[in-house]
Amino acid sequence: MLINEDDCETSLPTPVEDRYVQQRPFRSHTISAPFVGSLAVIHISRLYPQIHQALKSSLIYPLALQSFDEQFRAKAMLLPEVYRMDSNAPLDVVALPPLFTLLSARFHLYRRNLTPLCRSPERAEALSRCISIAQDTAKYISRTLHSPTRSDSNKSWQTRVTAVTSSMICLHLWRCMLVLSFRGDYDAALMCLHFSSAIGNTRKVNTECGKYTLFFLEQLLSRVRSGQGSPQQLELDEEILAYVSGDIQGSVEHSWVFAGTNVKSPSSSHRSPLSTTRSHGQDELMQDALPSRTLSSSPTYTSSKWNEWGRIEHIIRQLMEENRPRTATYYSTPHNPVKRVQLGPESKTSPTQAPAPSPAPSSTSRISIANII
Repeated sequence: MLINEDDCETSLPTPVEDRYVQQRPFRSHTISAPFVGSLAVIHISRLYPQIHQALKSSLIYPLALQSFDEQFRAKAMLLPEVYRMDSNAPLDVVALPPLFTLLSARFHLYRRNLTPLCRSPERAEALSRCISIAQDTAKYISRTLHSPTRSDSNKSWQTRVTAVTSSMICLHLWRCMLVLSFRGDYDAALMCLHFSSAIGNTRKVNTECGKYTLFFLEQLLSRVRSGQGSPQQLELDEEILAYVSGDIQGSVEHSWVFAGTNVKSPSSSHRSPLSTTRSHGQDELMQDALPSRTLSSSPTYTSSKWNEWGRIEHIIRQLMEENRPRTATYYSTPHNPVKRVQLGPESKTSPTQAPAPSPAPSSTSRISIANII
């Protein structure tokens, strides 16, 4: 973020894969190698200063979004084919850092238009774009669960996850879980949760993300159970939208929840776990690269490890059950193909008990429509 590309004359490293750098100092350049590993992160993160400039504005205009989308596509084309979104091939965990670097940059850009300064259609489009990024993230994670055999295959998937995880990845997964749960894509949210729970307490910021996620899901479940949790209602719920925006509310310049208030007042202690005051001009893209540390003398310091990932999964599955369509299911009886027997209730509430049947009508009596049913 401190590098101005116009001030640099040094060329970037040659596109050599990391393993060749480790094994020997050179490689034949007869075939152009794709960008992978740390070199891919360098190339993708070169977009960050431009995004930083764009995020100084309180909203991103369509022309700017279109321009950045073209640059995102160009950067994605530099990656190997197996790294691309349209591939279904198994993916190694080590591929995730450059991919998440690109996805996180896009998420930051799209999320800016969640602000109330935008009109409802623009906010809805911003949310849809963020959800698309979150779904891509979940798909990449699912592909790493079936990665090919490696030389370090004796290491578990969780061990390889913790080896490549950074604070940026923890925060990106957290933001994805928020928007996926908000929209009701619980399967994708569970996939991101699986990755976050594998990281566990390896990164302190991951623990804080887990605490916030648990709080958010409890708020979401409360609204669903009170009948205020439909997608249309949630998109008009400014409180829930503020929770979905996450750490953007920690920005002095662009937070809309604390607008007009003293962010350094004692009331700031009631904020979300990741809502922290930052100096003027400091951007969330830079914040991703900073470690999350708490001194032992801090009142918020605790030596006990937080481990409520199972509770988060339980609430997500509760939301899945609450939002499951309650439609009646019928099948035809063998002795009477016309007659249908109901297998499921029509609604969430249990059906009322039917009145006792009247005596069977005689052969001479008229059969009513009710008796036929």
